[in-house]
Amino acid sequence: MSMIRTFALALGMLFPLSAVVHAELPAASGEVVLTIDGAVTAPSESGFTLDMDGLKALPQVTFSTTTIWTEGTLEFTGVPLKTLVEQAGGSGSVVVAEALNGYAVDIPIDALEDNAPIIAYLIDGQPFSRRDKGPLWVVYPYDLDEKYKSEVTYAYSIWQLQRLTVK
Repeated sequence: MSMIRTFALALGMLFPLSAVVHAELPAASGEVVLTIDGAVTAPSESGFTLDMDGLKALPQVTFSTTTIWTEGTLEFTGVPLKTLVEQAGGSGSVVVAEALNGYAVDIPIDALEDNAPIIAYLIDGQPFSRRDKGPLWVVYPYDLDEKYKSEVTYAYSIWQLQRLTVK
């Protein structure tokens, strides 16, 4: 085994891959739309704060689906929740998603997939207001798989999202 490969393997044991690839979330310079706190590697005790530009700078996913709360098929664009937790250096078993009105749900981290759910910030290519469940909504591709059409998944689909707390 080459010395470089041995060194790389040793580094991998000392620093798990998630720590090596961890990228800092962009700090909010505009209106804060999302706070991520709890068991994260945040630069301050208040966690990470993101504005809409910060969210849009992160990897995004777009899919079309129907929901039980809207009419017709809509296109949703947003950041995968799993990506946000990983980028924040989250370590825990649950993400508590909290809405503007204080409603909160516990989403198990081990249930997060690479592309679902997303924190949607666009519907049909347009931002959406608090009146229309915005500006952020936890959305699954409900039409993609029957597993997303359950009361549990619907309960996780919190709108007017303002905070994610990793526990």
